[in-house]
Amino acid sequence: MKDLLRPTPRKLGVVPWRRPAGVAAAPDGPRRRPSLPAVVAGVALALGVVVQLLPLVLFPTVLSQDGPAHVAGAWVLLHSGDDGATGAVLAEHYRTDLTPVPNMLATLLLAGLVPLAGPDGGEKLLVAGLVVGLVGALAGAVRALDRRAWWLAAAALPLAGSHLVAYGFYNFVLGVIGALLVLALVLRRRDGWRFPAAAGLAGLLVLTWSAHLLPWVFAAGSALALAGVRATGAVRGGQPVPAAVGRHAVPVLVAVLPSAALTAGYLATGEGPPAEGDLAASSRRLGELVTGLRPFVTGWGAERLPALLTVVVLAVLAAAALRRARPGDPGLGPERVALGLLLVGVTAVYWLTPDRLSTDFGFLAARLAWFPPLLLVLWAATRAPGPRAGAAAAVLLVAAASAAAITRLPAESAAAEEVAELLALAEHIPPGSTIAVLQYDRSVVSPGTGFPDPLRHESSRLAVRAGGVDVGHYEAVHDYFQVRFDGPPYLRQRLDADPQMRGLERIPPVVDLPAVRGDLDAVVVLGLDRADPDVRRAAGTRAVTAELSAHYAQVATSPSGLGVLWRADPASGQTAGGGSAAAPTG
Repeated sequence: MKDLLRPTPRKLGVVPWRRPAGVAAAPDGPRRRPSLPAVVAGVALALGVVVQLLPLVLFPTVLSQDGPAHVAGAWVLLHSGDDGATGAVLAEHYRTDLTPVPNMLATLLLAGLVPLAGPDGGEKLLVAGLVVGLVGALAGAVRALDRRAWWLAAAALPLAGSHLVAYGFYNFVLGVIGALLVLALVLRRRDGWRFPAAAGLAGLLVLTWSAHLLPWVFAAGSALALAGVRATGAVRGGQPVPAAVGRHAVPVLVAVLPSAALTAGYLATGEGPPAEGDLAASSRRLGELVTGLRPFVTGWGAERLPALLTVVVLAVLAAAALRRARPGDPGLGPERVALGLLLVGVTAVYWLTPDRLSTDFGFLAARLAWFPPLLLVLWAATRAPGPRAGAAAAVLLVAAASAAAITRLPAESAAAEEVAELLALAEHIPPGSTIAVLQYDRSVVSPGTGFPDPLRHESSRLAVRAGGVDVGHYEAVHDYFQVRFDGPPYLRQRLDADPQMRGLERIPPVVDLPAVRGDLDAVVVLGLDRADPDVRRAAGTRAVTAELSAHYAQVATSPSGLGVLWRADPASGQTAGGGSAAAPTG
């Protein structure tokens, strides 16, 4: 351990990565042509990126669970208060809050992209950026350890179309990209910090924090761990303690302070995750990680074998990195120690952490599952195999990710047809309407609870298309998003019969439709004809059907009958012309 922590010896007076004073640069010789293994790995990586982007080209919209709600949030920011019925109804039902919080970066990026490419095009640009960003950020991190290991960026491809991406957790993925960029910078600073690099680290940490809190914790913790191990190694190598700490640890501590202060302020508001949940080791969760079920499998295709292949390749590469250093390997003793400690620590946290801290802070294990594979990749980069073995590994990683993406295409095609049926009803909804979608059956592509349902929040895209308010806009009921329903009580609170406001998202929905009579302009009943008989016979379903028959008029049905649109009946005091009949009270 002592030898691992000791810095690599260098000539006295020579600043690493810089040419010594008075020494001229070597003349440029003929540029070397890339080797055949490098060409193979590069072509495979490029093709892998193209395959991951195929759904964005083949289908009219991005297919994810939460993506439409994020698009709607940005759209509301852009159009609330505009002239006309749409701007008026948005201003009536929403309020905006741009106070810095985690979970805001995706909204801000979409707010910039939507005017350029429209709501659907803007979301596609964002998702394409996530794919390219993951690959590029991981490439930067592995090249900070060994420039020859760039091909390990192929390990980002299985994550680019994985479980949480299908859920539409755009902020989390942006946070992971930010964390990888932080690691790329920190791993390069083996010989200490200068002010520009430390300032860049502080900026990257703030950017990561603005996307998601968990990747920020990972990034800040990794930076501090590397700083501590490097400072310890420098002391063991003979440097005085103050010099070693000032060179390696103090700049990192100072760089972490701005984002740490933001975190403290956010938690002090009471809007952050509560300290709930008990630590409990889970062999099931560990098995999901070892087999690749988490984080890679969406449930939309035959992805288990590609996921397992990805895990096997990463495990073999990590095991190969346990060998002794060969001539030409970079001197990465402190980095290997820090990455090894981080890998063990993060895996233990994943194994022990509860799946959720509260109803609003879930998917903890699913999010934590991203970090052990990424740390395995970085560990492998400390002693990467030779060019031929590297090219073979890159091809296998690309093949696994591409196979998973291709097996998802039939399910995505079916989901795209369902989404198109729902969105076809938008032309029958007047601008300025308040809209509720009651879903009685999951999408045909979703195996069940725990897997993304691309129909779940398409109500938000429907509202964007129609120019109205989605009463089920899930972002607008949480304090950590930038647009929120104005109230209380607001329309969603009155409609949702669950005190935790989860009733509208249940199957069958638990709603009190008479409570919003006179204020709700349009209701879409989704999937009732194909729902389970118990769902159709439920008392709540019968109550909804009776209310619709008495106070709404059926005006349109989607081509296959999946969605049925009801609009408020003027004869019963409703407003079929669009726009809320009454402002929210309170």
